[in-house]
Amino acid sequence: MKRNDCTINDNWTYNGMKVVFMENEFLKIGILVDRGSDIFHFEFKPLQKNLLLKLDKDIHNPNVVFSQMRNTNNQFEDYYYGGWQEILPNTAPMNLRGAELGQHGEVSLIPWKYAIVQDSPEEVSLKVWTRPLRMPLLIEKTLTIKKGESNLIIDEKLTNESNTSLAFMWGHHIAFGLELLGNGGRIETSATQFEAEILMPDHRLFKPGIKQDWPKVLDINENLVDGNTILPSSKHFSDLGYLSEFEGRAFYRIHTDEMEFSVHWDKVIFKSLWYWQERYASQDSPWWGNAFAIALEPWSAKWLPDPSAQEMKDNWLNIPENGSISTTLTTNCRLK
Repeated sequence: MKRNDCTINDNWTYNGMKVVFMENEFLKIGILVDRGSDIFHFEFKPLQKNLLLKLDKDIHNPNVVFSQMRNTNNQFEDYYYGGWQEILPNTAPMNLRGAELGQHGEVSLIPWKYAIVQDSPEEVSLKVWTRPLRMPLLIEKTLTIKKGESNLIIDEKLTNESNTSLAFMWGHHIAFGLELLGNGGRIETSATQFEAEILMPDHRLFKPGIKQDWPKVLDINENLVDGNTILPSSKHFSDLGYLSEFEGRAFYRIHTDEMEFSVHWDKVIFKSLWYWQERYASQDSPWWGNAFAIALEPWSAKWLPDPSAQEMKDNWLNIPENGSISTTLTTNCRLK
C-alpha cells in the first residue's frame, strides 16, 4: 500500500462505541457509527488540524453515562461535545402527531448500522443507516473519499416507511471551534437574505426579527456591519440567524489565513443555513460560560418553537406514503 492510498478501518472503539476511520493523503475522517453516525473527527492533514468543534468534555456513550433523570427534552445538549451531527425528524422539543420528541430529534444519539461498501486504494466508502424510534423513517447515508481529492462526498436517502404522509425537519449540525476559528475568519456564501432569531438572549450581535440583505446587516445597536466577518474569540456573545434565498447552488466557504473549508448542498432540500455562535456568553446550562462554538448548518427550514400543522405542511419537508427523497452534500478543503 502506498502512502497516498485511500484506507478505511473499523477496528476502533471509543467509550464502547464503534468508530470507523477513512483516510487519504488530505483527509482523516472519523465516524462514530454507534452514536448518530457523527463525524467527530475531520482532519485536514496538510495542517494537521481537526476542523470541527471539540468542547472541553468527553464524548459520552448515552447507553452508559446518563443522569438520574432521562425524561427531559434536552438530551442533545446533555451529550453535545461538538462535531457534525445528522438531525432528524425535528428541532424544537414537541409532540409530533403523538410522538414525544426532544431537542434535535432522535437519530444523533442512537446506534447506526454500517457496512464498508468500497475499499480500494483509489476510493473508500462507508454506508450507514438507521431508523428513529418514534417515526417510521429510514435514513441511509454513504460517505466517500477518493485518492488525490480533498473532498468528502455524502449521499443520502430518506424513506417514509408508513402509509401516511410525513412532515419533518432535517439538518446537518456542523460546528467549528477554536482550532479553526479562534483567530476569526470570513464567510463566503451564495445566500442573499438573513434573519436573526428573535428568541435569542440579549447578549447577541445581530438585530433580530427583520429580514435583511446579506452580508451588510444591522447589529443590535443599529450599526451596519459585515456579516461575513467571523470575529476572533475575544468577542463574546451568543446568536442564531438564518441565511436563505441562495443564488445558484447553495454553499458556504470559511476562509482563514491558512485554508478554506466549504460545504455544498441541495437548496431544494436544505433551504435554510443556520448561523449559530456561542462565544463564552451563556453563563447557565448547558454552556456555563465555557463554550466557544461557531456553526453553519444546512437545514430544511428555520427553527420554530411550536410549529402549527399548517406551518409544517408549508415549510417542512414532506414525503408521501412509502415515498423517498435523495440528496448529496460535498465538502472541500484547500490551502491558501
